[in-house]
Amino acid sequence: MEAYQYECASADIEELARVISDLFPDQTRFVEQPTDESGTPVLTVQWVAMRFGATARRITMSIVVAPPVLARYRAMPARARARSFAVLRAFVEASLGSLEEQYANGEAVPREVTVELGDEFA
Repeated sequence: MEAYQYECASADIEELARVISDLFPDQTRFVEQPTDESGTPVLTVQWVAMRFGATARRITMSIVVAPPVLARYRAMPARARARSFAVLRAFVEASLGSLEEQYANGEAVPREVTVELGDEFA
């Protein structure tokens, strides 16, 4: 059984999932979901977090890329995407760090988190 589950209809969205997969525990699901009327897909990351208390918690992170930014990203040649990958990783790492900080401060850790990527992404 593969450590991660990828349920992405678009190859480029799955590529983004694979760029950040090592930041999450085994058995994490990466699911591409269409959003609102814009039709821009959202990458949702679903995992069970063991380090935020005595019991495991299911957490969902939604990674939303603004429609014009996603269009620019998709128009880039594959060799030019490294910067976008680095920005994605930095935003996801910061979001995970924020969850850990909230837990360390005794605050409730949310079960749903959204990471929004704009012009810095592409």
